[in-house]
Amino acid sequence: MGTRGDSTLGTLLRGLREGAGLSQEELAERAGLSPHAISALERGTRTRPYPHTLRSLAAALDLDEDQRAALLAAVPSRSPRTAAPAAADGTPGPRDLPVPVSPLIGRDDDVGRVADLLRTSRLVTLSGPGGVGKTRLSLAAAASVRDRYADGVRLVELAPLLEPSQLLPAVADAVDATRDPTRSVTDDIVDRLRGQHLLLVLDNVEHLLDAARDVAAIVEAVPDLSVLATSRAPLRVRGETEYAVEPLEVADRPDGTPSPAARLLLDRAQRVNPGWGADPADAAAVGATCERLAGLPLALELAAARARLLDPGSLLRRLDTALEAGPRDLPPRQRTMRATLDWSQGLLDAPARRLLRLMGVFAGGTTLADLEAIAARVGIPDDEVVPSLEELVEHSLVLAEGTGRVRMLEPVAQYARDLLREAGEWREATRAHAAHYLEVAAANSSSYRDGGQVGALARIDLEHANLGAAAERSLADGDPDTPARLAWELWLYWWLRGHTEHGRRFAESALEHADRLEPAVHARAALAAATMAFAMDDVAAAAAWWAVAGEHAGDEPDILSNSVAGSGLVALVEGDLATAQRCFEEAIVHAEAGGPSVEWTWALGHIWLGTIALLRGDPDEAVRQIAEGLGSAHRREDRLTSYIALYNLFQVELARGDHAAARSHLAEGTRLSLETGDQANLAYLLDAGAVLAAASDQHARVPLLLGAAQAIREAQGARGYGYYRPDPAAITAAADDARSHLGADRYDDALDTGRGFTGIQAAAMLRDPGSPAG
Repeated sequence: MGTRGDSTLGTLLRGLREGAGLSQEELAERAGLSPHAISALERGTRTRPYPHTLRSLAAALDLDEDQRAALLAAVPSRSPRTAAPAAADGTPGPRDLPVPVSPLIGRDDDVGRVADLLRTSRLVTLSGPGGVGKTRLSLAAAASVRDRYADGVRLVELAPLLEPSQLLPAVADAVDATRDPTRSVTDDIVDRLRGQHLLLVLDNVEHLLDAARDVAAIVEAVPDLSVLATSRAPLRVRGETEYAVEPLEVADRPDGTPSPAARLLLDRAQRVNPGWGADPADAAAVGATCERLAGLPLALELAAARARLLDPGSLLRRLDTALEAGPRDLPPRQRTMRATLDWSQGLLDAPARRLLRLMGVFAGGTTLADLEAIAARVGIPDDEVVPSLEELVEHSLVLAEGTGRVRMLEPVAQYARDLLREAGEWREATRAHAAHYLEVAAANSSSYRDGGQVGALARIDLEHANLGAAAERSLADGDPDTPARLAWELWLYWWLRGHTEHGRRFAESALEHADRLEPAVHARAALAAATMAFAMDDVAAAAAWWAVAGEHAGDEPDILSNSVAGSGLVALVEGDLATAQRCFEEAIVHAEAGGPSVEWTWALGHIWLGTIALLRGDPDEAVRQIAEGLGSAHRREDRLTSYIALYNLFQVELARGDHAAARSHLAEGTRLSLETGDQANLAYLLDAGAVLAAASDQHARVPLLLGAAQAIREAQGARGYGYYRPDPAAITAAADDARSHLGADRYDDALDTGRGFTGIQAAAMLRDPGSPAG
């Protein structure tokens, strides 16, 4: 058999077409496509058609639901971030569904039923009490139907969120939606998802039910989107299908086979004590324990942790009185869950109980070092933390991850938060938490500008939920100072990670209380808001915030240099080169007064002066200015400033016709962009590479590079990059030139191929002019 003709999509499409008795020309006419497009799909030279192409083909072939699903499933994911690449050690990337370390027991029928519901309903909610296993079931069901969705599955973990208003931004982040300040978040999400065939898993919605109507609106507006939600209560919106997740069955089978609840209890207990409960004489105690715990999986898991110390009979006896401790006015299952947790806590010594309460303050887990730091702030002795933490892990109240982080399952975390409030310790704990994470943010912020960039980004990636919780709780406690300071320490992290909408909302929330902020704090929060607005292409808002920062700067060189440089960027965007030059020169003067801590702005000021010189047609002056900034960046090992300078030097050498030098600058900028994970910047470098390829008569490379850049922007939701602005006319001219040389069909085939490239594959074409072009 031929290699290309055997592609899954091509073979399936050809079979469906022939089954319908249509020629390629007839199918093309019905679908509104060219015969070449049909031929390319069937031959396998085009493997990633646009969603609207697939819908047109499905309609033209009059496919039923199963055939349509099979056609969509045959298409490789178009977005490089639909499923994140695995790490070098094979562990899943951040966008993959997590793979539980222990088997799902007793839920095979539930998985099948949920999978069937997702065929007929686009909004399915798994409801039930805390600890019943909704999350585990949702992950298993999503994994079982993943192949039905051409654009894969996205998981949105909502437990760390505090307010219903945060749900849509979390969804927008998960699907990489472009944020437009002139539109609602709903519109941004709909615009991003329109045409995608995707399953969205929303985990732990119960505390955000006021946002349920927004979820329903998105489902209604995006015909190919399905949502699988987990919640202790149904969403109660139109179109929802509720699936009540029941506790595991506790009655043994008539043939003596252990019940699902007993199998779960035995499995987990035997992981800590092999052979536990295997004696037939233990069956009665095992069964009675399952009945007392009402078959709740989390309760069974917690009980199993005691198998290290207690045999089945002893476990049952210790369970009896503890199960009666819950409030009697709660529903039985909730009472059982609280009783189970109260019982588990009752087995702890006093220091471990205190640490359990304190751990309720964290969002998304923590490290031992951070836990120890916050424990010290509330008066817990250092020598108590590790032994108490070990005790909590042993009792399955805290999970120790291989990454070195510790966390609690959400029902346990909520229980710990309740205990913290009941003990009157909530305010002290949240203030200690906020003060510590402000220190974490401050300790890492300078590293975004030097050789510590990669490590600082990775550190803050893990603590983003804690930092957000610190800001929200501080505002609720009447303290706008902490979130305002956090905004200043985090703005460059948000920029590099593409969290500009989140960062802007974060900063502007603190600035709503500007009358209670010290002038310097006010000014720095305004700088953060300005840069986030500018990154979102809201130039007017950015200009206003930079002006506010200047008004409150006093004689602080870092504030003055940043606010004046920001005004220069606004002038540069508006084409006022004289004002831009004056602002950048003034920013450099302020930066020089500020010393090493403001050298980053000094370097960028020189690079932007080089941009002005280039726009004025003076490449020699442009090189001189940019070289000043690049020299500073190299001394500080600052990747971000380096690839901004290299991009501008590329433009100079391209204008001079020195293609080898231009390619060298692109290659180095690409390497640095990959190190920081700055995908938005990489997309612009790929565009620049396409312009260079056209200028070098390498026409076949142009659509490959443009396709790769297009795919990155679709995945990132990126629309602009405020540090420099490429020439869109040059990119359009390169595309038109390549199309004229290659022909429309060959160009479209190559564009489709490029859309399937990973960032690393595309970057290889920039680094090596002789790398394969197809």
